[in-house]
Amino acid sequence: MKSKNAVVYGVNPGSAASHKKFIDKNRLEFPLLVDTGQDVARLYNANGILVKRTVYLIDPEGVIRFAQRGMPSPLEILKSAR
Repeated sequence: MKSKNAVVYGVNPGSAASHKKFIDKNRLEFPLLVDTGQDVARLYNANGILVKRTVYLIDPEGVIRFAQRGMPSPLEILKSAR
């Protein structure tokens, strides 16, 4: 990701405390942002009870270059980077 000058963030409606536990448990190297009211999730059509992880690659101009539910590989995501 760094070679493409990309920054990774996770967004989840959980509390900051639950995020810290998840980050520590999974040794994440990126921050998880709290989306308490699911406002961000709604904007990206990723809210609801059955929504799985959704991955987006958004360029510096705000254009979505990649969007996929599930866990795509980093290489698959970065192929969409320009």
